[in-house]
Amino acid sequence: MFINFWYPACLSDELTNKPLHLKMLGCELVAFRDSKGQPHVLSNTCVHRGASLAHGKVKGDCIECPYHGWQYQGADGACTKIPSLGKDAKIPARAKIDRYPTQEKYGLVFAFLGDLPEAERPPLMDIPEWGQEGWAITRMNNQWKANYLRSQENTLDPAHTEFVHPSMGYQGGREDYSVPDLKVIERDWGVGTMTTFVSPDLPSSSMKGVKGEGGMEAGAGNHGPAHAWTYLHFSKFAMAHQYSFKQPIDQFNFKSFFIQFRTFKLEAAVDGPMYERSMAVAEQDRVVVERLTPALTPESSTEEVMVKSDLVITRFRELLQTWEDNGWRIDVDQMQAMKDKKVFAIPSPARRQLKGWAIDAVPLLPAKGTAQTSRQAAE
Repeated sequence: MFINFWYPACLSDELTNKPLHLKMLGCELVAFRDSKGQPHVLSNTCVHRGASLAHGKVKGDCIECPYHGWQYQGADGACTKIPSLGKDAKIPARAKIDRYPTQEKYGLVFAFLGDLPEAERPPLMDIPEWGQEGWAITRMNNQWKANYLRSQENTLDPAHTEFVHPSMGYQGGREDYSVPDLKVIERDWGVGTMTTFVSPDLPSSSMKGVKGEGGMEAGAGNHGPAHAWTYLHFSKFAMAHQYSFKQPIDQFNFKSFFIQFRTFKLEAAVDGPMYERSMAVAEQDRVVVERLTPALTPESSTEEVMVKSDLVITRFRELLQTWEDNGWRIDVDQMQAMKDKKVFAIPSPARRQLKGWAIDAVPLLPAKGTAQTSRQAAE
């Protein structure tokens, strides 16, 4: 799991002036809207005696601890009230919690979980189709008992479709089947590919008449460790562009927030069938990914036999190594070894300016060089 990226915290509609309890990157968080409706995401542990702030109350622009009434500002995580000290008491400088930058976009609330200053942060994945005419939208959210990086690799995999998704492939029934040589698309913070393949006629009523002649163009790519895009071009006039934003709960569980745009059958009556189709496809992937062993990607490439169709996955793993070398990867083993003795917080940008934090930042694997973007790594 990696710090210093944007992650989806919740749906915009979910977030109110009542605290929302979250777990992301193995750490407990609290989210809420303040008196002006602004979203806030903070570390969940009260620095007084370890109570869960998410089980307290929102008071104006603050979150109030349910144990002793300490109040923390949503804007910066600073404690502004300790009732037991009396009115106008001096608040200890160490009475503060991590507060994470937020963005509200695409009907989601995102939190930047890391300590990079704003100018150095990887951007949120862009959705060019958002708000554009000629595109209908289908949304889908689900939760898997799997490692999110394993799921990312599944999205990038151009060879799995033939066997995992019956409506998209011949299930190995064509003797002339193969994955063509792949051309990797290099983007800032990600890699991907597009390729053309022949698929069977699509039987479902929602897709009838959509497929064109001459094969279907499709491909996928990542943006950071937890965002991904998939393009399905059934014909020149029928396209589906899909975007997924994954929320790593911990090493073995994640939520996925999925948005699909389509240029065909734009009438609202088709939204239901398209949703059902998307859920069915996701379920086909989930069944396979949740059974992968080991649950985490093997640490050594010698433990798997990779072939040319795995080129994009290999590049994705190289990017992960780059971000690990930057010192952004959480040392999960150390974190787990101390779970009964210590609580950790994802480091926020304020830790670069302020000293004296009661809760330690999550342990990270050691950096191996100067931080760089994925494009710089490729060059």
